Amino acid sequence: MTCVCNTVITAEDTESLIAPVKDHFDQEHPDYLVSTANVRNTLESEDRATGPTEALEKIGPLEFVPIAPGSAEDVGRFFDVDAFPDNPWWGACYCMFFPRGGRENENWGEESWQANRSDQMARIRSGKTTGMLAYADGKLVGWCNATSRSELPSLATGDDAGVASVVCFVVSPPYRGHGVATGLLDGVVRTFQERGFERLEAYPVKDASDQRKAFHGTVDLFSSAGFTLVSEEPLVMSRDLP
Repeated sequence: MTCVCNTVITAEDTESLIAPVKDHFDQEHPDYLVSTANVRNTLESEDRATGPTEALEKIGPLEFVPIAPGSAEDVGRFFDVDAFPDNPWWGACYCMFFPRGGRENENWGEESWQANRSDQMARIRSGKTTGMLAYADGKLVGWCNATSRSELPSLATGDDAGVASVVCFVVSPPYRGHGVATGLLDGVVRTFQERGFERLEAYPVKDASDQRKAFHGTVDLFSSAGFTLVSEEPLVMSRDLP
């Protein structure tokens, strides 16, 4: 494993690598607060996230479709292989951060990637997780989790009828910078209006300089789709669906 400080840590296999990586972070990067579970999840993500990372200069036509119960298999493979080959530290999430309580969950990160994967697949199959998917040449290349706010404990207010939360975008590295997120959000606006929702809420990142970390979407992205600022701290944007 190559650390964020470019130190290379080696061992015979993944299991043997966990302890030295944990020791390295404890000694050299104590502010990261890395747990054994974090390390295990990250190393195992590196093992399975073998998708390409090189950016494509051009891409073919994109197809945008709503997440449906039958999407689970495609989504599972996307997060397994193609979503985070350049950022394995996030490979365990499977977009379960908000369903598990968001920042109010003090144990976030201790769940295994297998548990997060299993729970997200169950949510998709049951219709609890919704949103949009982007396909290129029949392959899933982009994800947007836009789900009824009542399904997300840290965002729900008790007055959530007709409100959906746009919480996460993931685009595989080769397809970033080609308007995939814009197409996903346009599809969300259209689909949720058709489903009878009254409002969409979004929680964009303030610093969009690193595409990998713009997973909540950006202010510019939402502004261009008709969202307006509701709150500066926390940063919240909203759009009515007439």
